[in-house]
Amino acid sequence: MKLQFTHQQYQDDAVQSAVELLQGQPAASRFAVSSGQTLFDTVANRLEIEKSAIQENMQRIQKANLLPYTYDADSMNFCIEMETGTGKTYVYTQTIYEMHKLYGFTKFIIVVPSVAIREGVKKSFDITHEHFQKLYDNQPIRWFIYNSAHLGNVRDFAESTGIEVMIINIDAFRKSENIIHQELDRMNSGRAIDLIRETNPIVIIDEPQSVDSTAKAKEAIASLNPLMTLRYSATHREKINTLYRLTPVDAYQQGLVKQISVSSIMAMDDFNQPYIRLVSVDNANGYKARVEVDTQNKSGRISRTTKPVKLGDDLYLTTGERDMYRGWTITDIDCTPGFEKIELSGAHALMLGQSMGGIPDSEFKRAQIHKTIELHLDKELRLLEQGIKVL
Repeated sequence: MKLQFTHQQYQDDAVQSAVELLQGQPAASRFAVSSGQTLFDTVANRLEIEKSAIQENMQRIQKANLLPYTYDADSMNFCIEMETGTGKTYVYTQTIYEMHKLYGFTKFIIVVPSVAIREGVKKSFDITHEHFQKLYDNQPIRWFIYNSAHLGNVRDFAESTGIEVMIINIDAFRKSENIIHQELDRMNSGRAIDLIRETNPIVIIDEPQSVDSTAKAKEAIASLNPLMTLRYSATHREKINTLYRLTPVDAYQQGLVKQISVSSIMAMDDFNQPYIRLVSVDNANGYKARVEVDTQNKSGRISRTTKPVKLGDDLYLTTGERDMYRGWTITDIDCTPGFEKIELSGAHALMLGQSMGGIPDSEFKRAQIHKTIELHLDKELRLLEQGIKVL
């Protein structure tokens, strides 16, 4: 089966928002390093545009995308906010191709929070390869998952003149004891991290709220010596120089995602016991309260509704003459802050938010959780054979 990819304007907008940030950068940005801390000839990215020009580009992009101006381009950290399910992996993959086409950049590292997402990113590159080869005239590109047992991949990453994409999870280089930080004979007594640093990679962080949420993780990202960092997420915890934003509302209004369907849990025909819940009390114009009860309309249909009551009201009449409420009257309403309550027939008291009869809230919540898990597992079983991941 061959997948077909449809052109999406919002994805182009997200790509261009990142690419145009470096407008003015000359195309020839590769250079060889043979005198660094390692003994390898390293082909690296090089930034030749002034930071002041990047600042101007950034604010021009933010204005076009109706985003507030920011003033921290010197950090070379930038956010792209895209709703889940709108193709952020596709977007940053195309951004890689565009960065090479326009500026000649060749070294890219995608940092992910987990092994599962790492495998998913690699799979996305596998699936979209033929598609992007048609779009970019069969531009050579190599992508690989970092593995400390195969450091030859890191050496090839550094020396290659083609597009190189390393996919790595944060735990593989976050700690000083990780192999990537150790001096090894197979790296000519050097460290893999130093070889990576010499390439000045463009770092792409997938789900930064889960990647660099700690000081140690931020230090690890900085250890890569990134030329710039592009941060992609639907839920940024730390918003740094946002260039593009596609919110859940935008995604729904553009028909990019389906409206959320909520399965609710309701107690059907649970009307054999009197149910009363105190919703609110008020003494602005005489003592009043609002209670939730099971009422009956003229056609005999029973529903749970909120009704206003006052002292002396008979719930038998309030509920449409339901027999189970016969004899239940409001005998007291207390509006004292922190002690709001009503008394029923002089014998039963309900505090604010408290209920009697019916099904307790805890049982409703238990049933909702049970049903949610059941529906999720059923959907996984239906879609597993099609290779579709259920979120």
